[in-house]
Amino acid sequence: MIKVYWTRSNHGHKELKKMNLHPRAMISPLRFAPPEPLLKHIDYQNFLGPLVSKCPAIVDDLKNMFVIKSPVDIDVKVFHDDNKIQVDDQPTDFVKSFIGEPQGKWGIHQLGIGYLFFAEQSLMAHQLPAYFDDNDFTNKTFTISGGFDVGSWFRPMGKPAFMWKPTTNRVKIKEGDALIYMKFATTEKVKLIEFDDEELNTMEERNPAFVCGTLKDQGAGKILSLEKCYQYFNRFRMKRKVMKLIKRNLI
Repeated sequence: MIKVYWTRSNHGHKELKKMNLHPRAMISPLRFAPPEPLLKHIDYQNFLGPLVSKCPAIVDDLKNMFVIKSPVDIDVKVFHDDNKIQVDDQPTDFVKSFIGEPQGKWGIHQLGIGYLFFAEQSLMAHQLPAYFDDNDFTNKTFTISGGFDVGSWFRPMGKPAFMWKPTTNRVKIKEGDALIYMKFATTEKVKLIEFDDEELNTMEERNPAFVCGTLKDQGAGKILSLEKCYQYFNRFRMKRKVMKLIKRNLI
């Protein structure tokens, strides 16, 4: 069994202030559901049918996969001509914080939610489209996949990055809707263990997630490979420091 430690990671008041957004735009941590095992989220035997549900190549792939859900309701109108959105019944600052500004030619958004995962051993984690779920978000967006070794890097994951489909003009996301899946690449059973983020949030520029996130800022425009990031992480003995912090704050 592999223990994977996790906590929530969303915009706090200080981050929102830096973004010139009102503190009331912060989503309460109480709204963030724990990542749910996919095998509990869906009735895979009924979903796949009597033959496919007995295929180990498919069923085994569902193991160690967890569902990241929306913490809020939001009704978004999409205008492709000028790459803008409109939300009528919620504050503008909240919308900017949650949906994010469009990036790049195709207007990639990244939702302002996330989770931190960490393991004591090397373990690749991937965020994937929620392809077993049928809701407005999964049907009307293209979700971008990504991943890294959560035993060698400490950065938020479970942050859905996506583009609106060209035919999309409105998306109604409901609280509890599946947004993406987190997949841990191991045949061993993964046990998620929650830790509290209060101490982490008081560390400011010494926060390990912040330290890792600012590494690229001194890259003179070059893209750092993950392998190089892992080398920096290990050289600074970050794994030991992160694990000490986690174990002090287990829930």
